[in-house]
Amino acid sequence: MMSIPRFSSTTVSALGTLVVGLLLWVSGAFTLIQGWGGHSAPVKIAILVAAFVVQLAAPRRPSAALAIMVVLIALDLPSGASLPLWISFTDVIFAVMTVGSARLRRFVGVACFAVTVAGAVAVALAADPRAGVLVGLLGVAFLVSPLGYAQSVHATIRAARAEQSAAAAEHAAALAEERRRVSRELHDTVAGHVSAIAILAEAAREAPDPKPVIASMRSNSLAALSELREMIDVLAADGDDTPTVRWSSLAPFVTAAEAVGSAVEVHGDTEGLPLAIETVLTRIAGEALANATRHEPGQPVAVQLVSAGEIVEMTVSNGLTDGRAMARGEGDGSGGNGLRNMMIRAESIGGSATAGVEGRRWVVRVRVPVVRA
Repeated sequence: MMSIPRFSSTTVSALGTLVVGLLLWVSGAFTLIQGWGGHSAPVKIAILVAAFVVQLAAPRRPSAALAIMVVLIALDLPSGASLPLWISFTDVIFAVMTVGSARLRRFVGVACFAVTVAGAVAVALAADPRAGVLVGLLGVAFLVSPLGYAQSVHATIRAARAEQSAAAAEHAAALAEERRRVSRELHDTVAGHVSAIAILAEAAREAPDPKPVIASMRSNSLAALSELREMIDVLAADGDDTPTVRWSSLAPFVTAAEAVGSAVEVHGDTEGLPLAIETVLTRIAGEALANATRHEPGQPVAVQLVSAGEIVEMTVSNGLTDGRAMARGEGDGSGGNGLRNMMIRAESIGGSATAGVEGRRWVVRVRVPVVRA
């Protein structure tokens, strides 16, 4: 099957000018002012070829094309002003105003307005006011109109670029948010369980009977693997769902805390709550339990969950032997990432989370609204 050749808009415009010039030649309207003599056939052919070549070169060499065209028009004017040359001149002006430098665009814009006004006034004073009006209209058609069209194209290009920039910024923001979400999930999935395993491994070395501690290590390992698999499945899928965990997922954290000597009490449950709220509360409680196990092993830990109407409040507290580190917000051992993640998770469902020392206890408080479907 024969392929159809494709031409650029500049080539199409130049070919169109060439065809119009030939039609003007055939119809006897090649020059605007017939009484000034006109041109012979070879000169007309030379004008058409020169206009075609300059018009093709204008988008790549706007300054040179403009200079050549001005010279051609100046040489042609005494013979009656060849219309194909002026038609090509409008295309050159448009090319200058769209791809030329800012300085060149300003110069050409001022010059076009000045020539149009000066020509109209000069002809009106020297010959006839009606002829001056006609010259002014021709100047608007051949000199000023390309300026307005080029300005419109510039505005369209600027709008398209602004839209592209906004889309790029939106994409970058979405990508950054996705990376932060994945970071939080990895922190919550891996850091708590792995930290608990490290603590339990140390405790197993000193325990008279290490079997319960080893069992807790295995429980945390299996929980970490399960959550990692779930997260990998979510990342590999086409959707953007966040991995979900249930309130029962706290069991490995509770076991790890008890294995290092902490008495853990859990009051309340998430029955009847939306899954998104249950996931957030479980993540925060798990982080708080992991921090308590890591930094205050052996201290009692209490998890209290209370649902009051449309508000759910959760408190996770543990005793302190030395609250200074956690009081500075560094209780997760990662420069505050765990505490910051708690706050972000709570805010993601319209709630809030705070953490700090109250008396001789480190207390994490979470308050979230309940929005049921």
